[in-house]
Amino acid sequence: MTLIEQFLLGSFILAGATAGHAADIPPAAEKGPLRAALAESCEGNRGVVRHFRGSTVAMVVTAVNGTYVTGRGQAVTQSLVRLDRIDGISAAL
Repeated sequence: MTLIEQFLLGSFILAGATAGHAADIPPAAEKGPLRAALAESCEGNRGVVRHFRGSTVAMVVTAVNGTYVTGRGQAVTQSLVRLDRIDGISAAL
């Protein structure tokens, strides 16, 4: 087996191993206080302020599905955001 064939085989094995582990691990934001606060906002129809990457966006949560949160705000009719992209939220629940 040549050096190039060994390199390609090793790359494919490594890629397969990391892909399998990534699918098995659920995102940390799926459970815990962030998801609970978003669900409470959805049930109570109360607004939250979403913090991410130094920015803030106010919204009313309309649904929390799997790894996404759906909401609406003054500027947009519908907003869809991945839970793992949210750094934190502020809410008066």
